[in-house]
Amino acid sequence: MATLQKLRNMGPLLVIFVGLALFAFIAGDAWRLFQSHTIDQNVGSINGEKLSAVEFQKMYEEYTNAVKFARNTNTLTEDDMNQIKDEVWSTYINDQVLKAEAEKLGLTVTAAELQNIVNTGASPLLAQTPFRNEQGVYDKDILNNFLTQYDNNKDNAEFLEMYKPIYDYWKYIEKSIMLNALMSKYQSLVQNSFIGNPIVAKSNYEANNNTYDIEVVAYPYSAVKDDACAATESEINKLYDQKKENYKQPFESRNIKYVSYRVTPSAADRNELQAELNEYADSLKAENADYASIARIANSEVAYSELPWQKSAYPEEIQARIETAEINTVVGPIYNQSDDSYTVFKLISKSTMPDSVKYNMLVVNTENIEKTNTLVDSLLTALKGGADFKEVAKKYNQENNEGVWLTSAQYEGVAGMNNELLNKLIEGKKGGYELLTVPNSTTKIIYRITDSKNPVEKYNVAVIKRTNEFSKETYNEAYNKFSQFVANCKEVADMEKNAEEYGYRVMTQNNVHTGTHKIANISGTRDALRWAVEAAEGEISPLYECGENDNLLVAALTTINEKGYTAIENLRPMLNQEITNKKKADKIMAEIAGKTMEQIKGMENVKTGETKRISFSAPAYISATASNEPAISAIAAKLNVGEESAPIKGNNGVYVIKLIAKNAKSGEFNEKNENDAIKAMGLRDSYRLINELIQNADIEDNRYRFF
Repeated sequence: MATLQKLRNMGPLLVIFVGLALFAFIAGDAWRLFQSHTIDQNVGSINGEKLSAVEFQKMYEEYTNAVKFARNTNTLTEDDMNQIKDEVWSTYINDQVLKAEAEKLGLTVTAAELQNIVNTGASPLLAQTPFRNEQGVYDKDILNNFLTQYDNNKDNAEFLEMYKPIYDYWKYIEKSIMLNALMSKYQSLVQNSFIGNPIVAKSNYEANNNTYDIEVVAYPYSAVKDDACAATESEINKLYDQKKENYKQPFESRNIKYVSYRVTPSAADRNELQAELNEYADSLKAENADYASIARIANSEVAYSELPWQKSAYPEEIQARIETAEINTVVGPIYNQSDDSYTVFKLISKSTMPDSVKYNMLVVNTENIEKTNTLVDSLLTALKGGADFKEVAKKYNQENNEGVWLTSAQYEGVAGMNNELLNKLIEGKKGGYELLTVPNSTTKIIYRITDSKNPVEKYNVAVIKRTNEFSKETYNEAYNKFSQFVANCKEVADMEKNAEEYGYRVMTQNNVHTGTHKIANISGTRDALRWAVEAAEGEISPLYECGENDNLLVAALTTINEKGYTAIENLRPMLNQEITNKKKADKIMAEIAGKTMEQIKGMENVKTGETKRISFSAPAYISATASNEPAISAIAAKLNVGEESAPIKGNNGVYVIKLIAKNAKSGEFNEKNENDAIKAMGLRDSYRLINELIQNADIEDNRYRFF
C-alpha cells in the first residue's frame, strides 16, 4: 500500500476528486440530452461521421476533470467551460482527420509502442501525472504499482471513491499519449519528405545569416488621390474571381444588430443601502455584540472570523484605515468606487502574532471513544517519554503530519475556519504535546508547536460590506421601458430609429455562428445565440434577460453569410483598396520612370530615410509609410553594396532602395545544420496539411442545440 499512501499524501490534488463520481452534467444544460426532441440528437458530424450529444458530453466531462486536476481546483467559470467545449470539439475534429489520414498511409501506434513510451517516460504528458517520485520526476514503478493495486481493489467501494478519479485521469493521459504518438509519426513522414542539397543549404544560410542596411526613397500611395484611381465594378468582380479561393467560409455565419441595457442601482437604491449600513453600524457598537450573527443577517460579503488576520486580508477600504482606527470604534459607511460598495467595520482587537507556525500533529480515531482514549494515553506517554515523533507518525500512516508549516495565507480571508485547533496553533506558543478533542466524534488530536517565525501585526475586525444592487422596483421600471422599446421594433429600421429616443445604442456583431458563446461578451446569452443561428433575415428577437440577471437584450438578424465563398459585398472594401493601390502604383511608376534615386528625392510627396539590419527571412518595416514590406527584404538581399534598385511596388507605396551595407552574423556555414532547418519546415507543413484537410472536410457543428 506504499504507493497508495504516496498518492494519498498528495493532499489537495486528490481531495478535490472526492465526490466526482457523482459529477454528471456541467453547465446546467445537459438535461436537454434526454428530452424528447424532434431534432437530430447529434452535436455535429465530420465527413458524414456523426457525434452524438451523449458522446460529446462524455468527452467534455473527461476533459473537464483533467483540467480541474491540472489546475488543482473544483470550480470553473463560464468562460472556462466554453473554452473546454471548444477545445473538445476542436480536438475531436483534429483526431478524426488525423486518424483517417493515418489509416490511408498505414500509420498506427501499437500497444507495445505505447507501453515503451510509458516505460521510458518519453512523453512530456507523463510529467503532468501524480506518478512522480520525491524529486518530482515521473516514475513508471509508481504508476505500475498504482495500476496493479487498482486492478486488485475494483470491488472495494471505499478504495474506488478515493482513487477512481485518478485512474480516469490516467486513462485520459494514456489516450492523449497515443494520439500524440500517431501525430508524431505523421509529422515525421512529412518532415522526412523535405530533402536539402548543398545549393539550397548555402542559399538558406546566406538568407538567414546576412542582414542589410538600406537607404529608402518612398512615394506613399496616400499621396495620390483615390478618385483618380477608383476601381470599376468589372475590375472588382475580376479580382474577386481571382482571389475568392482565399476567402472560403467553412460554415454559415450571421450578422446581427443588437441593443443591450444593463440595469444599475438607482439613487433611491443607494440611499436605502446607506441607511441599512448605518443601522448595522449601530448594532456593531454594542458591547457584547454577536458579530458573526450581525454579519450573517446583514448579508455581509466578508463573514466574521474570530481568527485575527493581517491587514492585507481585509478589503482595500479597511486596509487604508485599520492602522489608525481605535479599538471598539465603528468606522463607516465607507464608499468604494472600484466595486461600488459600502462598508462599515469595527476594530475589536489587535496583537502581534507569528505569520507562520510549525507543528507536529497526530489524528487519533477509533470505532469508539474508549479505544481512542486508551490509544491517546499510550501515545502521549510514549511521546512525552522521548519517542521519535517521525517514527510514531509513520506507524500510523501520518508521515506528512510531522514538521508542517501553517501560514497566514492558509486561513486569512476564509470564513468558517474558527475552530479550536486553529486558534491554538496561530498563537504560536511552543512547548510540550497538547490534546484537543473534536466535538461530537471519536477523534482526538495530539499536537505540539515546534517553531514559529515572522511576527506581524494582526487584527480582529467585524466587517459589514455590501455591494450596491438594484431593487425589484428599479429592475421592473427598466424592464417595462425596454419591453416597450422591443414592442415598437417590428423591423431592423425601427430598432435603429427608436433606440436614440429611448436612450439606447444599436451595436453590431458580425459572423455569429454555432460555435459562438456570447453576444456582446455578456454571459447567459445562450438562448439569444440559439435564436440568432436559426432566425430569418430581418427578424427581430424576443426580449432576453441575461448577464447576472442584470442585462436586457434584443437582437435583429441583418445578414446570413452562407457557407462557401465569402460574398463579394463583404470583401468589396478590401478589393477596392487593392485595385486602387495597384492603379496608384502604376501612376507613380510612370511618374518616376527613368529617374535616379537622387532625382526622385527632390520630388513632392516623397519621403526618405534609412532602415538597418533587415533580413531576407522577415519583412522590412519602413517607417516612412509605417508598413511591413516583404518585397524590399527580398530585393535588398540581391543588391551589391552601393547598388540602387528599380522601383518596387509595395503594400503602402512605391520604393527605390540603395544597399548601404551587408552584415554577416557570426558563425560558419554548416550544411548539416541548414538541412536540419529545411527538415524543420516539414514539421510546420505537417500542421498546415492537417489544417488544410480540416478546411476541406464536411463539418457540421450543432453544439448550440445542446450546450
